[in-house]
Amino acid sequence: MELSAASLEPAVSAVIDAVSGILSCPVVVVTDIEHAVTGFEGAHCLDPRVQPAFAAPALREFVRTMQPGIVHEIVEPLGMSVALARWDDQLLLIGPYTHEPMFPGVAEEVVSRLGIPTAYLGAYKLYRTRYPIVDAEYVHRSAVAILRAAGSDDDLGALRRVKAEGGTIAPGYGEVPQSASFDVIDERYRLEQEFMDAVTDGSAELALGALHRLGGMPQTITYLNTPFLGSTILRIMARVAAQRGGLPPVTIDAISQEYAQRLHRIGHTADSRSLDFVAQMVTDFCLHVRRHRQRDYPLLVRRVTDEIELHLNRRVSPADLATRLGVSTSTLARRFKEATGMTVAEYAAKQRADRAAKLLATTSQSVSEIAMFVGYDDANYFVKVFRAVYGMTPTTYRRAQGR
Repeated sequence: MELSAASLEPAVSAVIDAVSGILSCPVVVVTDIEHAVTGFEGAHCLDPRVQPAFAAPALREFVRTMQPGIVHEIVEPLGMSVALARWDDQLLLIGPYTHEPMFPGVAEEVVSRLGIPTAYLGAYKLYRTRYPIVDAEYVHRSAVAILRAAGSDDDLGALRRVKAEGGTIAPGYGEVPQSASFDVIDERYRLEQEFMDAVTDGSAELALGALHRLGGMPQTITYLNTPFLGSTILRIMARVAAQRGGLPPVTIDAISQEYAQRLHRIGHTADSRSLDFVAQMVTDFCLHVRRHRQRDYPLLVRRVTDEIELHLNRRVSPADLATRLGVSTSTLARRFKEATGMTVAEYAAKQRADRAAKLLATTSQSVSEIAMFVGYDDANYFVKVFRAVYGMTPTTYRRAQGR
């Protein structure tokens, strides 16, 4: 039975009242444990099948075996807790309470993780928000104050936390999670491998085709349809595949960082921009793999050309390149000239002119804007460089392209 205020020492009764007010959750001292745990289940257990730790049989067994004079806290998977302490023939129960607020998405994650039918989602949200959010330290101090007022002590001196297991009413609980049939899973892994093989070979068409088929599978692949997460996973997969394709880490990292920043600007959206982002990213990785493989240059020279193409909007210093690549400036210049027939500066100028030509033919940006984009602060100087490469001014080239 629950002890009435009259049957408790005045000091104990006063402490219980104070603690109950501070914690805003039930605080009782009982002697009839059977009645107490049965009443606790009826008042505070969502469903014994999904919350067995709060069911009378589990509580009864726990109290029977718990060490006296020690404050215990049962923490169960639905995010609820109850504190108990036993001394002489008396039992203290504090709670239930929770340690964490109910943030958006928390209830859905808990229900999914524990295999609880979604029909319980509404009831669980109402149940969880009925109880206060209480710090475990406050619970422990409150329990110790009641123990001391009753003439006992907390022998442990700290809260002993016990994590309880959850239950379920969903079939198959406890088995290895399976997202789809074996045939669908096999097909998914085959298409993911096909995607990575295509990036390794530099084939954007095959890579995007594999992704298209992945998205059209009978049972949707979760990550492909999750904004931000899906794009991030595909970016990592493309990085690994590009490295297998021989693309240098410095090139991979530059591409990856660019798309990571672009993804951050897009945000957690599921609109067409995120789809375009994935297509552009995959195409870009494949393009660089293909270019890198098609060049019949020595490794040192390929690394220089990669650096130049990735940083066309910045001046490329042969001395800085030589230092990063661990060779002398003269060695780098000699080997580069032998392989390409151009100096580093001439190669950089040609690549900038080629990039500018593409922008002139496909965008409405002004010549000055394009000059800035490819690394020329002086538009007049850019015009001279462009004419040296293409034999005409940027404006004439644009007109020739029908722009």
